[in-house]
Formats: sequence, structure tokens, C-alpha cells
Amino acid sequence: MTKIDPNEKKIEVVNLDDFSRSHISYDKLIIATGARSRKPSIPGSQAKNLFTLKDLQDAIAIKTYLEEREPKRVSIIGGGFIGLEMCEAFRLRGLETYLFCRRDLPAGNLEREISEKILKEITENGVHFLPYNEPVSFNQNSEGEITSIETSKGVYPTDMVLAAIGVIPNVELAKEAGVELGKTGAIRTDFAQRTNLKDIYTAGDCCEVFNLISKNWVYTPLADIANKQGRVAGENAAGVKAIFDGVVGSAAFKVFELEVAFTGLGFQAAKEYGYDVDWQIIEADSKVGYMPGSERMIIKLIFDRRSGKLLGAQMAGKEGVARRINVLAVALHQGMTLDQIARLDFAYAPPFSAPFDPILIAAEQAVKKMRRSKM
Repeated sequence: MTKIDPNEKKIEVVNLDDFSRSHISYDKLIIATGARSRKPSIPGSQAKNLFTLKDLQDAIAIKTYLEEREPKRVSIIGGGFIGLEMCEAFRLRGLETYLFCRRDLPAGNLEREISEKILKEITENGVHFLPYNEPVSFNQNSEGEITSIETSKGVYPTDMVLAAIGVIPNVELAKEAGVELGKTGAIRTDFAQRTNLKDIYTAGDCCEVFNLISKNWVYTPLADIANKQGRVAGENAAGVKAIFDGVVGSAAFKVFELEVAFTGLGFQAAKEYGYDVDWQIIEADSKVGYMPGSERMIIKLIFDRRSGKLLGAQMAGKEGVARRINVLAVALHQGMTLDQIARLDFAYAPPFSAPFDPILIAAEQAVKKMRRSKM
């Protein structure tokens, strides 16, 4: 698709075999153009051994290069989830792996205590972490391949580069047709996935989503959200009334043996949105200590002192983290207070949890802290 004509209700498409153009009429249209990987805007960013990872084709290109060229050293730009997951992938293939980060810790959008756990995990697995190190230029050889990365701190040799610095919503086609964009730069929509143009809907990584905690429209390009939006857009386009209320911002990922999960707002974000914010952090066993596989986990709860409601939660540990975050995601959806969470009736058995689950311990400690602050 190369053009949308909302007045005539037609789209222009190009046949990729012979590049001929044709027009197709529509009654309802759903724009689901997704997003594309962001590349560094510095010299050398078009080099043939600089890769991004957004889809299967990107993964195939990386795998092919690894097999054909057998690089020994890889540099990853960006300390987000993709960059961290690829640290593990490259180390498992035996590559010397360097992670360049513009902050002092990886996963800078998470709470500091969680990011510190991540840093410990990657360095223990042989990843070279380079903080406050933002590339300013990629130096290339005569074949157009990057041979070193120049930063404000020095020059670092490399055999290949992975840029993992986020994505950009594909909105150019929609914008040209008159579709309104939101403040994030993604397509503005409503709870029915409608755009500002009649009979045109949107879904996925190209559009915004409503955050139920911040009460703001945000850009959160995640696969599960895209699927939910797609269903709602499809139902409404087909004449069925459907609503997508929004998200609380939940996700989980794994770095080597460390599970990391989060939901809701972090401390700083909650503060910026006007909440009377406080936090509670605990460490506890993932299951009864004498059971095989029991591991320590860290949980940080973010809450509002005025209402006692949970605002967000973040966890890290080597067992039982990813499945627990969903409990607190449900609590956020339901607007539960810490006192309500502390009294939840969880299933208990030694292979799965201690009699007091870490979530219950964290919530109870937060309640005590909140009560002390009001005395």
C-alpha cells in the first residue's frame, strides 16, 4: 500500500512483481503498519555489518553473517530489553560482547535496584559493560564494514554492531492521508481503535494506547498489546461494538539466568504524574528454602500514600519472577490497595512458594511503612 484516499475511500497498492499500480476500494480500513528499528544518526550507520533486530528477516540476516563471516567481537548499542537479550545470544555463540550504554546502568527505565541486578548478571556472564558511552561515529574499512566504534571515551574495535535503541512508528502513510498523530508521534486513537478519519481504524505498533495508571495516551509497542488492539479494531470494523480499555504496562524478559518483570509505573514516573509516591523493597525466597531450586528474588512496590493503592511493581530473580508479576498486574487493573493485596488468598505448596508469598510479604511491609508515615 502506497497511498490512502479517505475521501474516495480507496487505497493505492503496488504489485511488487512488475511494480504496476492499482486502486482498491474499502468500506472500513485498519492501519496496522507497525514500527521500524531506530538506527543511530551518526557517520557509518549504513554499514553492511550494522544490524537491527525487529523481525524474522533481521534475525536471519544476523544469523547468516555470524555463520559466513565468523566474527569474534560484537558491539551492542543500547541497554534495553533487546540489547540485553542479545547479550545472552551472542555470548552463547562464544562472541566477545560489548554493551554500550548512555547511562550508568542497563535497562535505565527500570528501578535502580533492578538494573543493578541485571548489570551483575551480564558481567558475571562475560559481557563488557561500557557505561556513559554513546557512539559518535562508526569507522569503516574499504569494504564498507565497521571496524571500530568511536565514542567520547575512546575507540573500540569490533567485527559487527547491533543497534538496539528502540523503534519508530510507521505513520508516514497515515499522516499523508490526514490521520492525526498523538503527542508521542504514533497514531492517535480512541478506546474503539478509531482514528480521526471516518471508517479508518488503527492497531499495533503504529498507534498509541491508554495507560490506566498514568491516565495518559502512551506509545508502548509490545506484541500482546498489538494483538488486543487488532481484535478490537477488527470487531469494530466488522460492525461489532468492542472496547479496549487500555494497559498497565506489563512485561517480562530473561537475561541469562535472571528473570526480570515489571508492571505499572516506576517511582519517578509516578511522581511526575502527581502521585504522593513511596516505595517498599524486599528480598525473599521464591519457594520454601529447603526445596530444590529455591532462589532469592527482589520485589519493589511503588504506591500512593494518600490512597494506599499500588501504582507499580518490579521484580528480578532466578526463579518464579515472570509468573508472579501477573498477580500485581491484575491488582493494578482492579485498583487494589496494598492492604487488599497483603490479604490475598494464594495457593501454597512448598515446591511453589513459602507460606507467605514474596508478594504478600512486600505488600505487608509496604502497609506498615505507610502506616508509620501517617503516625
